[in-house]
Amino acid sequence: MAGLLGKLRYAFAEFGSMIVFVVGLYGFGIKPAIVATIVWIVGDAIQRAVRGLGFPQVWLFANGLVVVFGGVDLYAATPFMLRYEPVVTNALTGLVFAAGAFGEKPVIQLLAEARGRDFGEGADIRRFFQWLTFIWVAYFLLKAALYYWLAERLTLEEAMPIRAVIGPVSLVALLALSWRSRPLFLLLRRLRLLPVAAAAPGAE
Repeated sequence: MAGLLGKLRYAFAEFGSMIVFVVGLYGFGIKPAIVATIVWIVGDAIQRAVRGLGFPQVWLFANGLVVVFGGVDLYAATPFMLRYEPVVTNALTGLVFAAGAFGEKPVIQLLAEARGRDFGEGADIRRFFQWLTFIWVAYFLLKAALYYWLAERLTLEEAMPIRAVIGPVSLVALLALSWRSRPLFLLLRRLRLLPVAAAAPGAE
């Protein structure tokens, strides 16, 4: 039971606004779902501030767009902006990661080191994390293209269940690749896409 509650807490922490929107959409309709989602985001922001959890840039960006697009849709005869909100969110998130690939340390390396891992220094380490960052960029841009395709061919009610599966499942796969990154490092080395160095990183 404790393990199940932990998983539920994690799901709501990471995908709470999506869960609230899907439940509201199928239980009460599109506009109540928008209101419930905005209320959820505001509540989540308050508890983050009270508990000192901070506001990651991706959280601010994605939920900010939901609030803006949802607010406009509340006054629209036909809710249209939420059909394209995930397209814009994923496309711009991909661009943010692309910009973060060229710093002193690529953005994925900074995120990995924030988990307490020490990968050492070296041109091969930096280049590896650049490649990994570019994989994240490709992920978000491809997902944006897929969501655009869905938005053009399906109603919001038809697209939401598909997005609710594709988003979390694909993100988990990407995180697994990033956390267990040593095989990718060795593959890039075999393909001679990394500068020659004496040792591989401690990423696993």
